[in-house]
Amino acid sequence: MSASIDTSLIGDGLWTNGRDSIKHALDHFSERDRERSDRHHHDKWIILSVHHAAECVCNVRLLELEPAYFVSSRTGAIRFPSLSGTLERLQSEQNLVRLSPAEQKLFLLLTELSDIRHRFMHRTAPEEVDVSIAAMCMIGLLKYIERLKGESASDIVWQSSPIEADVVAAIRYTRLEEYGNFVATFLREKYPDRWLPECPSCGVQAVVFSACEACFTELDHIRCSECDEDVYFVAWERSRGSVSVECQHCGLKQSA
Repeated sequence: MSASIDTSLIGDGLWTNGRDSIKHALDHFSERDRERSDRHHHDKWIILSVHHAAECVCNVRLLELEPAYFVSSRTGAIRFPSLSGTLERLQSEQNLVRLSPAEQKLFLLLTELSDIRHRFMHRTAPEEVDVSIAAMCMIGLLKYIERLKGESASDIVWQSSPIEADVVAAIRYTRLEEYGNFVATFLREKYPDRWLPECPSCGVQAVVFSACEACFTELDHIRCSECDEDVYFVAWERSRGSVSVECQHCGLKQSA
């Protein structure tokens, strides 16, 4: 490997570039469902921005695993592979065994981004766009960079309610079960020694304190009078008065 390569400097540069595209994508997710919004415009830039962010983040990871891959064997110059090239290398036999289950799932899902991205970049734009894959990849990337870089989505774009809720809202209902299984893998790695309650809104075991880390719904809870376990419900329901909730542990219905 060339002695001139500075993996720390290159990694920081890739992350700065990728972080900007993450912010750009999140801004478009936030705007796409607003009144008189040009959804097609937002969906286009969501896909392009998520793809570019993925390329940068994946190159950061590959740089950690295999820095020599970035140095041309012929010229010694530094080169940066495309997302498809990086994903192929990350999923090679020598690197795959070094990836966690969540990383493996994320990198596999990211392979689905390229086709729709190429349609926008190199052909006529499709009339109808399904951004489910881009949204799922965006959540995966956000959870991944929280581990990789220690930054959360709120550090990049802060809003109330969390920006991630707008991202999840873009996932088509036919892929929500797949999304739930996908995000649960990240949560098992994030909380390896903790049992997470099931969210009453999305059904994923993803409740941490008073929020769901899968659908990002704000929750409230009461203590079950029968089994003394916490019973969660959607927080805004209390604004309508008393809430009837069913304990997922013993089945007792009670008021909150």
